[in-house]
Amino acid sequence: MVRDEQAPPRIVAGDEGPAVRDVQERLARIVDPSLPLDGHFGAATLAAVRAFQRRRGLPANGVIGQETWEALVEASYTLGDRLLWHSRTPMRGDDVLELQRRLGQLGFDAGPEDAIFGRLTRAAVEEFQRNTGLAVDGVAGDATIRALMRLQRDHQSPGVSTRVREREALRRLAGRGLPGTRILVDPGFGVGHSGPTSPDGAPGHVVTWEVATRLVGRLAALGAEATLSRGPDTDPPPSERARLANELGSDVVLGIGVNAHHNPRAAGTASYYFGSLHATSEAGRRLAEHIHAGVASAGWLPDCRVHPVTWTLLRETRMPAVITEPGFLTSPRDAARLVDPQWQDSLADALASSLARFFSTSGYGASAGESIIEHVGASTH
Repeated sequence: MVRDEQAPPRIVAGDEGPAVRDVQERLARIVDPSLPLDGHFGAATLAAVRAFQRRRGLPANGVIGQETWEALVEASYTLGDRLLWHSRTPMRGDDVLELQRRLGQLGFDAGPEDAIFGRLTRAAVEEFQRNTGLAVDGVAGDATIRALMRLQRDHQSPGVSTRVREREALRRLAGRGLPGTRILVDPGFGVGHSGPTSPDGAPGHVVTWEVATRLVGRLAALGAEATLSRGPDTDPPPSERARLANELGSDVVLGIGVNAHHNPRAAGTASYYFGSLHATSEAGRRLAEHIHAGVASAGWLPDCRVHPVTWTLLRETRMPAVITEPGFLTSPRDAARLVDPQWQDSLADALASSLARFFSTSGYGASAGESIIEHVGASTH
């Protein structure tokens, strides 16, 4: 059984010590059994980390940061390693994902296949237990897991309930208009993790705050109920930001970030939505496409496209969520724009207009919604 250990400090190539060996042991079980367990973060470990990151929908930068560490811990669990139940801090792991998939294959709605044991997963476990004559406690223990194994139906496609939920989300959003819409705007980073810094010394968390506050003002003027996920001097972790969105009942979440690269020539805009090997948020993808098109048309180029990822904010929110990165703060050209108040105004205008189009009758109305719903059904069968 793998312990939910505290995340180690950031681990990079060249590091040595017990923390590196711990990472190697996990990677050897998950990615490459032949990986040397020598406690040295060399070329073989770097390749294994990048392979793992690509597999999990994370940036393949070869760095063990918070997101990669948490993914390593989650991937270390297999169904049956531990009791699974619902708690205030939900259990996470590949064992939860396998539980959700097996319940879904049997027709029980366990919620999105996100590897998080939430209320819907507990309800599905209870319903399964009720249908199979087991004690109904919502806990996936030995008896429940054995019953699931016996009743597995490999021929039945997984994710049926997820597809229905996505269709309903798209119908609910289509044509409602921006007034009254609840939007959580998430300025990336924070005082505890300021993010990358521009060549002139502007920290990422200040840049994202400037854009986010401008956007909230514009959305409020258009009648939306816009809320910021953090203050100028706070830095809540991604899970807390996602929890805030869920507690507020937000209709969508828009995260504003900035990119970075060791090569200052790297530049351009990219947007992200939740997507993994097992599940994809189609509503999130559509929102990301709207946001990205608006940002690119406002002059934030080159176009680095829209990508599925498994970042915590996107995975743990129960509504369509997108993170957009309009530029690289390490690029002199992009940075000059990102810190310029006029360009920040232009970016906020583009984001507000994109959200208005997403929710408008003309830009995302009944006919558009119907075609999107048909696409969801076609793409997931």
